[in-house]
Amino acid sequence: MASKQAQRLAARQQLQQRMSVKAEEERRRRTVAWGVGGVAALVALVLVAWGAFAFFGGDDGDASALDPDVSKLVNEAEAASTRCDGVEPSGEGALGTATEGLTDGQPAQDVYLECVQLTAPDASSTEDCMYTSVDGTSPTPLATEPAAGSQEMTIVTNLGLITVDVDTASAPCTAGSFTYLAKDGYFDGQQCHRLTTDGIWVLQCGDPDARAAIEAGTPEMAGQGSPGYQYEEENTPVEAEANYPAGTIAMANAGVGTTGSQFFIVYEDTTLGADYTILGQVTSGLDIVEQVAAAGAMGELAPPM
Repeated sequence: MASKQAQRLAARQQLQQRMSVKAEEERRRRTVAWGVGGVAALVALVLVAWGAFAFFGGDDGDASALDPDVSKLVNEAEAASTRCDGVEPSGEGALGTATEGLTDGQPAQDVYLECVQLTAPDASSTEDCMYTSVDGTSPTPLATEPAAGSQEMTIVTNLGLITVDVDTASAPCTAGSFTYLAKDGYFDGQQCHRLTTDGIWVLQCGDPDARAAIEAGTPEMAGQGSPGYQYEEENTPVEAEANYPAGTIAMANAGVGTTGSQFFIVYEDTTLGADYTILGQVTSGLDIVEQVAAAGAMGELAPPM
């Protein structure tokens, strides 16, 4: 009898041991499963967060979007982009008598830039620009400029409107300079000082001192003014026949690296050395320049382009 009780006790103990081992195994299995599931859930959460960042704002290809200076530039340009709205051509300006045989001089027809504006630039990409202050103290545009797409420039002259498609992507530093100057009214009130009518067919403008020189009776002094800084040429054409076609708006300079604010509008296909930045193309109003050219040039020869 005692032997059977001992056997039952031993069997019960063995059963309890097996159940205990099984319970421990089950506990460990659940712990491992929970750990794997937890890691998987954490990985999934990280992936979701990364995906949301990439979709909603993680494209850092536009570094300028994070640059407060570029953001400020774009905001200021946007605020100034309608500054000429409502400005009508005044119709003012004298029509002088062209000097017979003179093909390079002051336009006989006065041409005034009464208001200039540009649409805001696209800063989805940017370009580093080196603007050099001429005297070491004159302010310069931002060293990082928007470099995508195009801008529309509106030039209100006394004779009518001229609109230009500015190639910001190809000439970002030049477009940046124009945006910088135009927003503060730099060009307003200036006078176009030079007309060429043989071999080179252009009307040149953008000298802040030209009007004063002309009104002082010294038109030969026009063409020497600048915004107080200069920079390198860009977006120059190839050396070829008619490499500056009619409608081109390009930058005048006095040598390599001296581009400033003076520009010229080509009214008939012209061949020049590939030394002048092409800013863009006239989209309307070229007929105004053609009318100025038809009136001829007068006075003293202007300084070389």
